[in-house]
Amino acid sequence: MRNRILVLLFVFIVCSSQAVAKDQEWQTVSIPGICTFQIPPTLEIQKGLYKQLGDRYQDKVLKITSSYDKVVAQPKGINSFDSQALTLYSRVIVNTDRGRPGDYESLEAPLAVSEDELREIDTMLKNEVQQAAADTTARGVRMKILSWQPVHIVRVNGVDALKMSYSRRMNDALPVFVNIHMIQNNDYMHKITISYRLAEKSIWETDLIKVINSFKFKKR
Repeated sequence: MRNRILVLLFVFIVCSSQAVAKDQEWQTVSIPGICTFQIPPTLEIQKGLYKQLGDRYQDKVLKITSSYDKVVAQPKGINSFDSQALTLYSRVIVNTDRGRPGDYESLEAPLAVSEDELREIDTMLKNEVQQAAADTTARGVRMKILSWQPVHIVRVNGVDALKMSYSRRMNDALPVFVNIHMIQNNDYMHKITISYRLAEKSIWETDLIKVINSFKFKKR
């Protein structure tokens, strides 16, 4: 019996060491004055020609304006136009809207929102997403909202966030699941968008949950 316990303890220690070693391979991403977060070895920060093309498409075709310090993580290899990487889809997008001091709750303040207020927020955000889909479709890129999960409050690494989730389809592409976390920080509103193809859920979901929980925002 004692030998069996020792074997089990050895296996636990070895497995734990392997798990730590894996996480140590993750890259820490820093957005100066905003936050830090971590991404796994399967992702990379978007840059170079691919980023230029993506920014131009969003600006000229989709008419989407992002914060100047927006950061996007994507499947590793896309920056170099690797053919295998280009068959995959997942994104971590960090945007920050700037307001005036006191426009939003402080970073560490609990979100005291009633059920009625939460329903109003849910209706407002759902309408905004549906309107964005209609606008995108009108510009020649068909976008359909396939499902919607009600807005609710979650904790992200010790900080309250409003979370909304939905699935969408663009043109004839496979459906994509989208998670958006909105975090208030005095004069900043941070938005973390996590998305991946539903068909690739087994590839991305576990690591992307870890990514969300690695965010550390600088208090304003």
